[in-house]
Amino acid sequence: MSTIILILLALGVVALIATRKPRSSDSQMTDVCPADGSPPAPEVTVIDSDGKEITFDQFADRLLQSDIISVGELHDSAAHHEMQLRIIEAVFKRDPDLGVGMEMFQRPFQDVLDSFIAGEITEEQLVEDSEYKTRWGFPWELYQPIVDHARLNKIPVAALNAPKELTRRVKEVGWDGLVQEEKDALGPVDFQVPAHRDHWLPMLSHMHGNRTPSADEKERSYQIMTIWDDYMAQSAANFKSERGLRRMIILAGGGHVEGGFGIPDRAAGYSKGKSVTVGIVITGINDHGPNLPVDFLIRVSPGKTGICSGSGADTCN
Repeated sequence: MSTIILILLALGVVALIATRKPRSSDSQMTDVCPADGSPPAPEVTVIDSDGKEITFDQFADRLLQSDIISVGELHDSAAHHEMQLRIIEAVFKRDPDLGVGMEMFQRPFQDVLDSFIAGEITEEQLVEDSEYKTRWGFPWELYQPIVDHARLNKIPVAALNAPKELTRRVKEVGWDGLVQEEKDALGPVDFQVPAHRDHWLPMLSHMHGNRTPSADEKERSYQIMTIWDDYMAQSAANFKSERGLRRMIILAGGGHVEGGFGIPDRAAGYSKGKSVTVGIVITGINDHGPNLPVDFLIRVSPGKTGICSGSGADTCN
């Protein structure tokens, strides 16, 4: 298995299947069964950087203080993507001058995304023409509601990620082995952010199977991670500027968001704006949440287990 795939898996591959349910309000979710007997909605708690619990409405209001909003995810968690969509809906309701940046699409396919948002091509064409299945590969159904919401509301969507042809070249020859044209295509990359390097270099060193990687292999793995972060930060900042948007919501793996030293701080630096980070944890799945280095932590607790007492029941067994 290639180094790139191993890194991708490390950014979040805990599966959780969940279904999006109607909500009584943006500030409260309950575990009472809906009238149709379907499972209860999950409970959601938002905690700010001071450790204070706030309502979802208060959280959404405070997001408007920043113009780069980075929301981390586990790539194959339906619950994470449902919450990302809820955040997009809440921010858009408060200020529609918004763009959404997605790690899942690579920048050379921006025209394809634009055509889909404009209603010029079908969803099937979007998936095919963006080469989504080979360049990203996680089930399309996880992200479909997000891009459908963007299309319905004409929210511009940015293809953030670096083309895999270039990251593959870095794996083969390292940054110094790239020709100038390849370096220019990737843009400026800062490999010397201490917090970023100290966090990722030791971790990536363990992603070479059972053998001990060489120092050069370790460095190339780190270079790929840094290129992803810096390239996506540039993509978001440039898209925001070129489209004349007030703010961007960035959707990316938690490893690109947590700590702020991956995409968020870099994007804020390029855009000369203010960044905020959001982490999502699912109780019983990835509930290391209290230690996540983010500005806002969203804890999702699945509704009561069991079966509702038939259609129209108001409690769960």
